[in-house]
Amino acid sequence: MLLMKIVAASVSVALAAGLLTRDRDLKANRLIAAFLLCNAFWATCEFYLLQTQDPAVAVVLYRWMRMGWMPLGLLCMHASLNLTSMPNHPISRIIPVFYCALAIISVLSINSDWIVSGVAPRNAGGWIGEFGTLFPIAYALMSAPVVIILVVWRRLMVGADRDGEDELARIIFFGVSISLVSGTLTAVVLPFFNVHAITMTTSLLSFVGLLVAWTLRRFGHSMISPEAFAREIFDTLDDGIVVLGENGVVRDSNRAFGRMIGVDSNRAVGLEITNWIPDFPGQVESFDVPTFLEIRQESGSRLPVVISPPVKMKARRHLAGHVYVIRDRREVTSLQRQLAVSGRLAAVGDLSKSISESIHAPAAATQVHLERLAADWQAMLNWLEATGKLEESREAVLEGLELIDECVEGIDRVTSIVQEVGSFSADFQHGSFTRHRLSEIVECAVRIARTQAKPNVDIEIQLDPDIEVMCHRSELERVVTNILVNAIHALDGMDRDVSHLSVAVGAQGDRALLHIEDDGCGIESNVLDRIFDPFFTTKPVGRGTGLGLAISYHIVRKHGGQIRVSSIVDRGTSVAVELPRLMDGRAENVA
Repeated sequence: MLLMKIVAASVSVALAAGLLTRDRDLKANRLIAAFLLCNAFWATCEFYLLQTQDPAVAVVLYRWMRMGWMPLGLLCMHASLNLTSMPNHPISRIIPVFYCALAIISVLSINSDWIVSGVAPRNAGGWIGEFGTLFPIAYALMSAPVVIILVVWRRLMVGADRDGEDELARIIFFGVSISLVSGTLTAVVLPFFNVHAITMTTSLLSFVGLLVAWTLRRFGHSMISPEAFAREIFDTLDDGIVVLGENGVVRDSNRAFGRMIGVDSNRAVGLEITNWIPDFPGQVESFDVPTFLEIRQESGSRLPVVISPPVKMKARRHLAGHVYVIRDRREVTSLQRQLAVSGRLAAVGDLSKSISESIHAPAAATQVHLERLAADWQAMLNWLEATGKLEESREAVLEGLELIDECVEGIDRVTSIVQEVGSFSADFQHGSFTRHRLSEIVECAVRIARTQAKPNVDIEIQLDPDIEVMCHRSELERVVTNILVNAIHALDGMDRDVSHLSVAVGAQGDRALLHIEDDGCGIESNVLDRIFDPFFTTKPVGRGTGLGLAISYHIVRKHGGQIRVSSIVDRGTSVAVELPRLMDGRAENVA
């Protein structure tokens, strides 16, 4: 018997402590914890009652024991109201009355013999209390709330499971009801007939506590503290959340913020936010609208983000810090960049048709005249050589031929640029689209580009031969060649024994993917936004026209695809081309 009482008290205390530790702010948890603590107090009094031999001590223990079992019914009803989301039910109006009556009866129980007048002589089963004139009132205070719950929630208590709170309320109700019946039989009815019985009420109530804990664990109600629940929610968000102190020191952050800065979020605690966001204002109050900044990651790359205005976080009415939501803007920036490039190319296309027509005619005529002049100059060179007069004017004649060749080369370049500019026009026709293996196009482009690569450039190729696209082969081959040549040029200035260039073709669903990556010099972040602009180039004068990537972007878009570029200075550049894949005899989403 002593062991049963110790176990009942220990289990009840442990469960109550667990509930209060996990979430002491939830009212239902506090009520259930109070219920369990009352049961623990009752079991503790019974434990000492079984051991004492002094009748006076037994009377005191009996009177104090009423403090354990009298509140159980009221706490059961109060908890059921909160668990069933009906704290404003009309029956809740009588709860304060019950608490007041309970307080009065408790004082009378301890300081008078109106509830417990004494104890009968000790027998083999222990002490049996003798009840005073107000005992029925004390018993009613415990049993009446249980009866009220049975009447008010009779459908709920016998209905099918709806959710965890309803099941929890039923467990508490039926557990208290069974315990009430058991306690009434063993402590009131049977002793009245001089029949001694083992009291199991506190053990039953501790078992009810275990069922409550199991239900909470099963349905997830109340067993997770608001702090832990908030942490779980914050760590699943894609947006970074960071708590900063007044001095800009990170006090807490979620996993998304750690991914943004490239450091475990726990390692960021205690460090200044300016370690990753150098432009972060010193005064947090200066934020009144979302602000666009950049995060400097541990890898050295920069991540565009938008930071929300601060939200003050208080703890015990004192300012604990400011909460900021940090959103990754890479996707938005990429879309803005694509829209800007599309707008620029559209503007160039609107102008290119008339410009191309205006330049093409005089350029073609100039080219014809230069070719005739070259032929005449060559004829003059042959005549001078035949007459033996070449030595007198050899230098001038050869210089003239060289100048003519340069002029012809220049006009060819002008004609090529005019044709490339003309391709931006909406009226420009690519020709017929036919079915091609993407791997074959890439292989051909690699062979062309490899001629410009230095011996120390290692080109790694991984191609899936089963991926097919509908395309204009020569145009798509030109795109791949442009990208490869740019990558090879980026490797030229690297002072290393071996440089790497990887080319891969794969697929994801209905999209064909081409990935080209180098470990070259990379592209500055302020330049990356302009690489698709017509006539923009970072190459030396005379080496590039600035139309390669612009034309490539235009061609890929015409094929219904997308082209993306990411780069880190001194680390390399990655270019991803996405095209509609030919599936089931047709190309998906071809523009």
